[in-house]
Amino acid sequence: MNKFKNFEFSKIFLEGKRPYLWILGFGFFVYVRSLSFGFTYFDDNVLILDNLFFLKDINNFFKAFTIEVFHVLHSSAAYYRPLLTISYMFDALISGNNPFFYHLTNVLIHLSTSIFVFIFLNKLKIKRELSFLWAVVFAIHPVLVQAVAWLPGRNDSLLAFFVLPSFIFLISFFEKRKSYYLWLYLLFFALALFTKESSIFIPVLVLFYGLLLSDKRNLFVNILPFLFLEWMVIFSVWFYLRSIALLSSPVPYSILGSIKSIFGNLEAIILYIGKVILPFNLSVLPTLQDSTLVYGFISLVLILVLFIFSKKKNYPLIAFGLLWFFVFLLPSFIRPSGYVPDFLEHRIYLPLVGIFVIFSSLSFFEKIDFGKPLVNFIFVLIIVIFSILNIWHSNKFKDKISFWTSAVKTSPSHPLAHKNLGAMYYLDHEYNKAKQEFLKAVEINFEEPMIHNNLGLIYMRENNFDKAKEEFELELKINPNYDNALFNLGLLYWGQNEKQKAAEMWLKTVLINPDHKDALKGLAVYYGEIGDREKADYYLYQAKLRGAEF
Repeated sequence: MNKFKNFEFSKIFLEGKRPYLWILGFGFFVYVRSLSFGFTYFDDNVLILDNLFFLKDINNFFKAFTIEVFHVLHSSAAYYRPLLTISYMFDALISGNNPFFYHLTNVLIHLSTSIFVFIFLNKLKIKRELSFLWAVVFAIHPVLVQAVAWLPGRNDSLLAFFVLPSFIFLISFFEKRKSYYLWLYLLFFALALFTKESSIFIPVLVLFYGLLLSDKRNLFVNILPFLFLEWMVIFSVWFYLRSIALLSSPVPYSILGSIKSIFGNLEAIILYIGKVILPFNLSVLPTLQDSTLVYGFISLVLILVLFIFSKKKNYPLIAFGLLWFFVFLLPSFIRPSGYVPDFLEHRIYLPLVGIFVIFSSLSFFEKIDFGKPLVNFIFVLIIVIFSILNIWHSNKFKDKISFWTSAVKTSPSHPLAHKNLGAMYYLDHEYNKAKQEFLKAVEINFEEPMIHNNLGLIYMRENNFDKAKEEFELELKINPNYDNALFNLGLLYWGQNEKQKAAEMWLKTVLINPDHKDALKGLAVYYGEIGDREKADYYLYQAKLRGAEF
């Protein structure tokens, strides 16, 4: 402990631009390894690899605002995330199917957002030392690994990348009364909205801040009419473009169903809090059924003790932190009926900032003396422990087998884990292992989407064509709009020389998914064989346009 006696916290960490450099340094240290990671085949294959033909064409920039994020017309898809697509587009133009630049972008977004956390907390008049501590914790916290090391986790880090500057600029407007800060706030609010739907609640947070936290309430009241007008304009544009994008992908949620889903999954709040305070129960695919809430309850007790022993509490700031936490977390609890809910850790990314605000409102943290050796020792100890846990947890994201093996280990009751591990074995030509995992998934949930299609592929390889056909037809009974099941049934017919039936299946495939390059390729071959040169040339062109190789 003696080595910490002359440890001058403010001089080492907080002078000039040092806090920014330290935050960047800590974050880069724990995530530099992720630059060598591959694809996990958990959404990243669909979002990126299957859509490279779209992403690599810069002319599709504006089209990204009028399509669903997965680019597929499945009835279960209802996500409008155009800026996520555009961010992948810039990576694809440089990197193609090489994952390096995608991971580099994830790391850079996270490092920038960690800086924004520091600035934002300072803007809320949280003392500089404490703001720096939370920003460093944010940069290295193991619960946020999924938002950085898993490529689709970018959606939440990108959301924070826009939300935090929006509030920074809004507060700057109150401080300096420069109109361009207000316009910058609106710009970043719009960017956040086109990143993730939960941004629709940002005006609620703005109203709370302006009326209860800001010391410029009169100024805020004066600009409210302007803000309402601009919010309505931004919402109208967003809603119109979103309606176009989801026209063929109806939202599978109702208001009543969404409310029931939120209340039915409230237990997950305890799970998330446990992972924030005591991050020892981490998983790449966490479910309530396979997770323990012990860490969560222990964490709640610790928070209660801190609250009791803090003599002074900034209640308006606590309320703002709670509102922030719930506004950005609860929408992720909404799930379609019958869906096995998972509580992926990247969804705590932005809500975590609300927890920092709450803690900063307690005198226990506010009065921490960073000049004391014990405090310095604890600070360094937290960095070391969190960094070790971060690097250990990130190993699970390095490749598809590591990811799905970990998913099965920590969430053995989740059929998706077994189904996708089986799919990874199938891709690696380990067909017996694949079949075992597929059968486990069926045992857990007979109606698990895509699983009967996968079994059909296994039986087709075993030349058990009757059983394969039965599985494909069963998949289409459960999941009638699944393009790959239609395509594979067409392959089965083709192999049995029922080529007209095969073409019928492939036509249905491209009707559901116009970008299914293999179905387009199959149709080109079929029409070429029957001598319809016009249709053959058309489907050949469409297949090549989407990256099919002949």
